[in-house]
Amino acid sequence: MAQEQTRAEAPVVVKTQKQLIAEMQKATAANDWKGVSKVAAEIARMVAAEERAALEVKQKAVVELTTKVKAIIDKALKPMYDSKELDMADGIWYVWDFGEKLSSCRLTKGIIRAKGTGGGGGGKKFGVKTEDLLAEHGSKVMDKETGQTFQQAYDANSDGNKRYLIRVKLLKAVGIS
Repeated sequence: MAQEQTRAEAPVVVKTQKQLIAEMQKATAANDWKGVSKVAAEIARMVAAEERAALEVKQKAVVELTTKVKAIIDKALKPMYDSKELDMADGIWYVWDFGEKLSSCRLTKGIIRAKGTGGGGGGKKFGVKTEDLLAEHGSKVMDKETGQTFQQAYDANSDGNKRYLIRVKLLKAVGIS
């Protein structure tokens, strides 16, 4: 039966940046370059943690301020929206550049999609995955000259553009496009 060993954990000593700099100066004077390196790494971690904390505080403040500004704008525009005065538009685009001291407002006519619902770039035109097409029709001959099947051609290329061209040919071959 193995005996359990208990170790008393050493208390964690948190040093200030001044203390670490003093340690680095001692290590430098003693030509202890490993010690200098170790202390420098501790200082770098400390500074990075401080910068991270400061950034998180700023980001949180910006999120809170953004929510506040949005609520004020929504409240100001709600009567116009409720009165159906804005029915001819699909949305409002408002920008106020503090640096250039310019503001701009534009009524939009077009669908503005919610975040994560697409709207940029294509996406798949057909609702069938390439893997499903290959599983079902991959054994069909793609190139009559070489006798290469769709699956062989797909496996032979890792380039996304070439694989896309194989997909297009496969869709045509099975009559989907």
